[in-house]
Amino acid sequence: MSLQDLKETKEPQDQQTIFSETDVITIPELRKRLKIRKQSVYDMLSEPGCPVYNTGGGKGDRVIWGEFLEWFKERFKKASGS
Repeated sequence: MSLQDLKETKEPQDQQTIFSETDVITIPELRKRLKIRKQSVYDMLSEPGCPVYNTGGGKGDRVIWGEFLEWFKERFKKASGS
């Protein structure tokens, strides 16, 4: 394998992960995707209208990524006055 082959097969370092709107994710995964503090996530989840689903148990909360994004965008649009 040549140096040129290695350069062509190497993925870009700054490539972003693409998430599906139908992803059902845990609260720790939501925190990672939003890149915010743990307490900030739990504050958001406690707000009225936040689309969080409890599947049972102590760690059973889940969100559907697309639903959460829509709620999140609308929440901050209203908060900024736009």
